[in-house]
Amino acid sequence: MDGHRVEDARSWPGLDVFDQHGERVGRLTAIYAERASGERQFGLVRTGLFGLRSVLVPLTGAFEENGALILDLDKQAIKGSPHLRRDEPLPPDVEEALYSHYGIEAPPATGGRPRLELLQLEHAD
Repeated sequence: MDGHRVEDARSWPGLDVFDQHGERVGRLTAIYAERASGERQFGLVRTGLFGLRSVLVPLTGAFEENGALILDLDKQAIKGSPHLRRDEPLPPDVEEALYSHYGIEAPPATGGRPRLELLQLEHAD
């Protein structure tokens, strides 16, 4: 984890998202934080021609530059990532697949509750 708190990412939803090589991935629509620590962990990025599909990407190492969000991974790493339909909740099996896909150690489960929670942030859609 890079140590950034959720407050550092409050303005990110609505930004165009690019991979580390400058290829456009989509637009960030939401941020998920670890429930226990409150640290932002994943972003939901709307992709595709009509924006009907959204993929989850890790925000560790991501930064804002010139009004865009730059991820610390390439577009190839995103392929095959767990995805959600617009406004779909994050089911437990997708949460598990998310940590597994990106090779991130999941925090301990807390009494059957999801590890991640959707942050309620203002953003431009």
